[in-house]
Amino acid sequence: MRNKSCFSVLRMAATLVLAMVLALGDIGGAVAQGLFAPVRKVNDRLITEYDVAQRIAFMELLNVGAADMRREAIDRLTEEAVQMDAARRLEMRVTRDQISDGMNEFAGRVGLTTDELLATLAEGGVDRESFENFVRAGLLWRQVVDKKFPMLVNVGANDVARARDVAAIRGTQRVLMSEIFLPTDPEFAEAVAQIMAMIEAVTSVEEFSTLAREFSLAGSRDAGGRLDWLPAENLPPQIAGQITQSRPGQIVGPIELGGAIAYFQLRALDSIRDIPAQEVKLTYARLLLAGGRSEANLATVAQIAAQARVCADLGPFARGLSEQALTERSAFLREIPQSDSVELARLDRGGISANTLDGGNLVVLMLCARELEREGLPTPDQLSNLLFDQRLSALSDVKLKELIADADIRNY
Repeated sequence: MRNKSCFSVLRMAATLVLAMVLALGDIGGAVAQGLFAPVRKVNDRLITEYDVAQRIAFMELLNVGAADMRREAIDRLTEEAVQMDAARRLEMRVTRDQISDGMNEFAGRVGLTTDELLATLAEGGVDRESFENFVRAGLLWRQVVDKKFPMLVNVGANDVARARDVAAIRGTQRVLMSEIFLPTDPEFAEAVAQIMAMIEAVTSVEEFSTLAREFSLAGSRDAGGRLDWLPAENLPPQIAGQITQSRPGQIVGPIELGGAIAYFQLRALDSIRDIPAQEVKLTYARLLLAGGRSEANLATVAQIAAQARVCADLGPFARGLSEQALTERSAFLREIPQSDSVELARLDRGGISANTLDGGNLVVLMLCARELEREGLPTPDQLSNLLFDQRLSALSDVKLKELIADADIRNY
C-alpha cells in the first residue's frame, strides 16, 4: 500500500482487545457489558471502554507517544465530547460531504487517500465510525472557533513589525560585552587621558565594570557598562570584526564615535543562525539637541525615554528646533555612520540612546525598526495572517480548557 510506512507496524497490544472481541463471534451479555462499560461521562456524553480501546489503537497507528496511553485517550475523548457539546449549543452541524472532505484532508497529511487510510485503520482494529467521530469533533470545534473567537484576537501593525524585527536580529554570532564612553570635550582631555590609561591596564571584567560605573557617559554605567546579548551583525563591520575575533576579557578601543571615545570589553561570544549583515535594514530617528551634554538636554533625554514609545513620539520634542534637528532614515547597516550604528546595535524597537555628539549637538537616537530584507520573506499580510492564526489557536486552547473545567465530568 502506498506510503503505508507512514504508520508504525501494527501494535499487538492495540489489536488484542478487538481481536478477542471478534473471536467471540456472538458477543454475549457479559462481554458486551465489559466492552461497552462506561469509563467517563462528560455532561450527557458517555465514553465507553470500546471508545477508549479504539482511540488507543488509533493513536498507536499514528505513532502518538504518551507515558499513559489510556489516560491520553480518555483526555482526548473528553476534549472532543466538550467540543461537540459547545457546537450543539450553538446549533452547529456538519454534513456528510464536510465529513468526507475532512477525512480526505486528514489522509492527505500522511500521504494517503481516504480509502488507503481507512484500510490501514481497519487492519489496526479502528473502525470507520470512530475515525468519523474524530473528524466530526474537529470540524465542529473549528466552526465554534471561527464563530466565537476571532473578535477576541487583534493583530496590529506593531505586532507585524515586531515579528519582522525578530527575524532580522538573528545572526551568525552574538556577543556579550561591556562598554565605556568618555567625552572628547577639550576641557576634559587631561582627565580622560588618565582614565584611558586605567582602562587599557584593566585585566578583568570586574575592573572594567568598576571603571564604567565611575567614569562612563553611557546609560549602561549603572550596570557597570554591561550590555545584554547583541547580534554581531548589529554592530558596524569594523567593530564587529574586532569584537568577534577577541577573546573573553579582551578590550577593544579606543574608538572615536562622534563626540565620544568608546571602549568595549568582550565577556562572551556565542554562535547562532546565519543572516548576512548586508540584509539587515534599520529605520531610525535622529534628534539633535543643541548644547551638548547640558543638564537641560539630559533632562530632555530622560523625559523622552519616559514618554516616547515609537519614533513618531519624538515630534513634540523637536518643536521650536530647526527642520534638520529631527530626521528619520532607513538604510542597510553598512550605510549607517559608525557613530550611529554602534548606538543602534544595542537598541530594540522604541529604544533610546544619547551618548554621542554631532557638531556640539547631543544626538538622540531611537530605533524605529530593524528588519530583514531578502527575497522570499512573508509579506506583511502573510505575517498578519500567521500571527492571527497562532493567537486564535492559543485562545481556542484556553477556551477549551475552560469548557472542560466547567463540564460535568463523572468517572466510573
